[in-house]
Amino acid sequence: MENIDVLLMNVPTNRGYKKELADVISMPPLGVLYLASHIKKSGYKVEIMDMAVDFYKKKEFITILKDKNPKIVGISTFVESWSAMKVLADSIKQALPNAVIVGGGACATFCYEQLLKELKYDYVIFGEGEYAFADLCDALIKKQMDIRKVKGISYLIEGNIHLTEKKERIKDLDQLEIPSRNLIDLKKYVYPITISTSRGCPGECIFCSSKSFWGKEIYFRSPQNILYEILQVEKEYSINMFFIIDDAFTMNVKRAMEFCDLLKATNKKFIWGCESRADVASEILLQSLYDAGCRKIQFGMESANNEILRKIGKHVTVEQIENAVKIASKIGFDINVSFILGHPFDTHETVQQTIIFALKLREMYKANVFGSILTPYPGTQLYNNAEEYGIKILTKDWDKFTMDNAIINTKHLTAFDLREYYQRFVNVLLGKSRMFVAPTITKKRKSVL
Repeated sequence: MENIDVLLMNVPTNRGYKKELADVISMPPLGVLYLASHIKKSGYKVEIMDMAVDFYKKKEFITILKDKNPKIVGISTFVESWSAMKVLADSIKQALPNAVIVGGGACATFCYEQLLKELKYDYVIFGEGEYAFADLCDALIKKQMDIRKVKGISYLIEGNIHLTEKKERIKDLDQLEIPSRNLIDLKKYVYPITISTSRGCPGECIFCSSKSFWGKEIYFRSPQNILYEILQVEKEYSINMFFIIDDAFTMNVKRAMEFCDLLKATNKKFIWGCESRADVASEILLQSLYDAGCRKIQFGMESANNEILRKIGKHVTVEQIENAVKIASKIGFDINVSFILGHPFDTHETVQQTIIFALKLREMYKANVFGSILTPYPGTQLYNNAEEYGIKILTKDWDKFTMDNAIINTKHLTAFDLREYYQRFVNVLLGKSRMFVAPTITKKRKSVL
């Protein structure tokens, strides 16, 4: 029996596009790795189980739990993994009745009451977890803090939800420890090295919970600190490939180009990728990224209708998107473009417009295009104001919130319509259809889940 202090778990996801692309886009649970580094720094013995890549039968899982015997089990939560999280919690309580279960992440932040009351988690952490989790460990394991003084958590007192004082954001990201990648098997991931260089997003997209989770401010790591991590990874793991996972790495153009200059100055060969906003994707910026070894770039298109882009808070135009893809193609990037079907303002015509435009980008510029169905996750403006946007959410079953399964009706489209459009688009991508043909529009069809 190991008797470790903390066992951190990443849960498997039911999200459809992740299942389909698991062999293409699998990445380590970076948030969990950051958490592990910080609590290790505080003197705690920590281990990680990533159940998105490691699969266990229940008996085997319980044996492992009993062998490690952690005092605290921290679970990274996802809305669409609700059933998996419940099974995990039940199994943990069965194997280790005295272990404390702590939930963190976006799902925990926005669904804390359900996690505490339905799934029987002991504590939930809001937003960034590093400092709050370390304080929680100090209170529960070392008994150095009064639990009531731990900021940024919730728990039950006599069956009632208790929220502690909100914890301030981490402003100096350079002070965070480098993620503890030695606690996982990097060979199990298609993208073994992912880098986070900022926290927050300038966007105001109504379908995204980023601003609700992080807050209004965006905080950045310095280019020097990012380079330090990359060089450390190269030295320790002999890996020269990485992917920057920020919502929009290039939102600060000056910082992005300074990073590229630092990377080139090492005279080492690195191959990497990032996401970029189309409105800043100038030829100068993209060429700088390419010269520094960036070969994969992603743009969020969301819709091919400017009025819809404006209404959903995207703050880019169709013309800017195509121009960015055109420049990236000319330079030689491997390009990903993502879009969403079923915005509150979408009609049959705008959905067809978006799919046809996406396929145009694929044909003309060799872009890889990926579509998903609008899913109003907790924490988003769409979820909080569904009725105002004319959206009817058809289920309360979180497991169905998978982005490839329509769970909404809009003013103009039913869930049935959205599934049909999505499937016809996928059929083109998979080569089952030679071209996209829109379904025949008849009377409005009632959706049944």
